[in-house]
Amino acid sequence: MGGGTRWKRGRVDRLETRKDERRTASTNLPIFQSSNLFYFVSNIGELYVPTAYRDVVFARGRVKSFAHQELKHLNRIFTHVRHGGVAVVEGEWEQITVVMDYIQRHKRDLVQQSPRPTKSKSRDRGASRENSAGSAFKEALSRLACWADADGVLQVDPAPVLPDLLALAGEPIDANQGKPFLLPLIKIQQIQDALAETYPIRALDASLVASENVLAPRSQETIECFQEALQYVRRSDSSVVVVDIGCGSGCLTLLARQELGEQAEIYASDLLPEAVATTNMNLQRLLPNSDGIRVMPAGDLFDPFISHQFDVIIFNAPWVVARVRNRAELAIHDEKQETVKRFFAQVSDFLKPDGVVLLGYADASGPKAIANLEAIIAEAGFTVDTVFNRRVATHRSKRKWEQIRVSVLCRG
Repeated sequence: MGGGTRWKRGRVDRLETRKDERRTASTNLPIFQSSNLFYFVSNIGELYVPTAYRDVVFARGRVKSFAHQELKHLNRIFTHVRHGGVAVVEGEWEQITVVMDYIQRHKRDLVQQSPRPTKSKSRDRGASRENSAGSAFKEALSRLACWADADGVLQVDPAPVLPDLLALAGEPIDANQGKPFLLPLIKIQQIQDALAETYPIRALDASLVASENVLAPRSQETIECFQEALQYVRRSDSSVVVVDIGCGSGCLTLLARQELGEQAEIYASDLLPEAVATTNMNLQRLLPNSDGIRVMPAGDLFDPFISHQFDVIIFNAPWVVARVRNRAELAIHDEKQETVKRFFAQVSDFLKPDGVVLLGYADASGPKAIANLEAIIAEAGFTVDTVFNRRVATHRSKRKWEQIRVSVLCRG
């Protein structure tokens, strides 16, 4: 739903990159590392390497191209990957998927097996070995890659339609500095699989998509609570300036346009580039003429804004008081409610004197979390004008029901 991701930027995992230059030879594509961001390819130019894959690419120092007819040499590609090399494939997409299938079928040969443990330690080490083998296989698959041109068009035939591909992969939209970039095939497939699923939204009478790591708009009840809150604060005599903080799939951004009208000036922001790209994608699908809606570059909470002030601030806050373990949990988990605290420490600077905050939250973490939230709101100088809520069933054995609420907050 609209509750996307808004977490402190430093919490998003960043891999260390190596700055030493290496030169490697391949049969027809000499490649060498020219910086900690790019590999230089003789017949392409500099290829940007996304952050998450720099250790894989730069640590190996062996990158080889397999293009067109060379894609039929399955064992040759497999051997190169098995020995730690990076294979850059280019050509017919159908043949590239054959390469992927071949490597997955030979998983056992790809992952080096550890020595068999003694009987006394086999039970303790079994799970650890299985996890290690899984990680090794995932790392090996990430060494099979495609490249895209500066516009994000993959060099395969036919090229899949994936707008803002680099952002969908979790990179700032201009991170490649106008140059081609490298992307593992497994990441491309994960993005495609995520975008293949659609989510019908009753309140919008439309369906949305949600890319990998983006909170899918599954909770109809949450969306309907926000719809009622938007109708409650709707003005008929003047336009309003609105922002959807943590826009995720763009659901609440679209809802704000529907409920507040075309005269509303609407902004959307999110920490994750993939959420920004997803919001743009859903806007283009459902509102080809989306004048009056501006999706900001990825940034934490209010970081994308300098001197803006809003009449309505929409914030579907992370409602599970727990540690964030991966990017997909950034929209849901909020350890020690730090994200909510930071939001309320900043929100007054961006809210007009008579503005309102529409805050989404759920009592999934129990009454103590709700009490803490109420204290945070009061300490920031806000009072609850009204609340729209729903009681929904959960899948947890200890807590079968939870309450979703959207509070309309005003300055006290």
